[in-house]
Amino acid sequence: MEHITLTIQNPAELDAAEIGAAIAAGRQVLVQFDTLGEPEPLLPELDALAATHGAALTIRIYGYDPRVFDTRILRALPHVASLSIDCHRNALYLETLGELHHLKRLDLGVYELAQTDILQLENLHGLEHLSLGESAKNNIDLAPLRHYTRLSTLAIEGHAGHIDTLAGLPALTRLSLYRIKNKVALDFMSGIAQLDRLLLQLGGRESIQEIDAPRLNKLEIIRVRGLEDLGDLGRFPLLRQLWLEDQIKLTQLDVRDNPLLERLHLLTCKGLERLDGLALLPALHTLTVSETRLDFDALLAGGLPAALTDMRFRTGKVRRDEEIRAMLALAGHGGDVGLRAVR
Repeated sequence: MEHITLTIQNPAELDAAEIGAAIAAGRQVLVQFDTLGEPEPLLPELDALAATHGAALTIRIYGYDPRVFDTRILRALPHVASLSIDCHRNALYLETLGELHHLKRLDLGVYELAQTDILQLENLHGLEHLSLGESAKNNIDLAPLRHYTRLSTLAIEGHAGHIDTLAGLPALTRLSLYRIKNKVALDFMSGIAQLDRLLLQLGGRESIQEIDAPRLNKLEIIRVRGLEDLGDLGRFPLLRQLWLEDQIKLTQLDVRDNPLLERLHLLTCKGLERLDGLALLPALHTLTVSETRLDFDALLAGGLPAALTDMRFRTGKVRRDEEIRAMLALAGHGGDVGLRAVR
C-alpha cells in the first residue's frame, strides 16, 4: 500500500463508521485475518463494505499454513475489489477467483500452486494491480497477461514463463521483479511504453544494460546477485530517484546524464569507489551513502549540488561518522548519518 493504511487485524467485529471515515480521509483500509482469525462470520458485512468502498478496502486472508485454504469461502465476497490471498502453502478451488467480477486488485501467493494457468480466468483480465508470490516451481504461465490491458501495477516473484508478454501491456507503469534468474532476458522492458517505476530485488545478473525504459522515473535495485554494470544511465533521461542496495560488485556509478535526479541512495554497496557527475545534478536534494568505498573528503572536493539539503553519509566507523556529521552540519546539509531516507 502506498497510501497510509489503517490495518485491522483479526477483528471480532467491524466498525463501519471508522472504516468509512478513514477512507473518506484518503487512507487505504486493510482488514486481514491469519491463522488466529476467523473471517467467515464477518464476510457478509465485509462484502457490504466492499460494495461501498471498492478498492479502497482490501480484504486479506493469509498464513493458513499448515491448513489448506479453501478458496470457496470467497463466494461470500462477490463485491470485493481488492483481495489478498497470500502466504498459503496450498489452496483448493482457486478457480473460485473467476466468480469475483468486481476485482481490481489481487495479491496471490500459494506455494504449492497447482493451477499454473490461473491467469486465464476471464474476469481477472480487468485487474489494475496484480501481485504473484513465489511458488515451489515458479511456473505460472504469464502469457495470458496479454489480455490485461488495464494492468498498471505488477509484481512477480520468481515466475518467468512468457515474461516477454509484459512488453505488450499498454497501461503498465510500475513493475517489481523478485528472484528472477539471470538466464531470463529483461530486454522486453523496452516494449513497456509507459514504464515509470522499476524494482529489481534478489535473483541475479551481471548487467542491466539490456533494460531500456526512457520514461523511467524511479529505479530500485536491491541485492541482485553478481550485478557489476548498470550501463549508461543516460538511457533513463527522466530518472528522478535511484536506489541501489547490497550491490557488492558494483564499483562505479556515473550519473552525469541524469539531470532530473532528485534522490540518490547508495546503501551497502561495499565495492563502490567511484561516483561521477554528482556535482552536475541541479535537482538533487537528497543523498544517502552508507558503507561504500566512496571517500567523503573526495566527494566534498568534487563539489556538491546546490540543491542538496539532505545528505547522510555513513562509513560504519563511529568516530569517523561523528566527524562527518559535524562537517555536514556546518555545511548546511543536514548532518545526519542515519538511514532515514524515504524510498
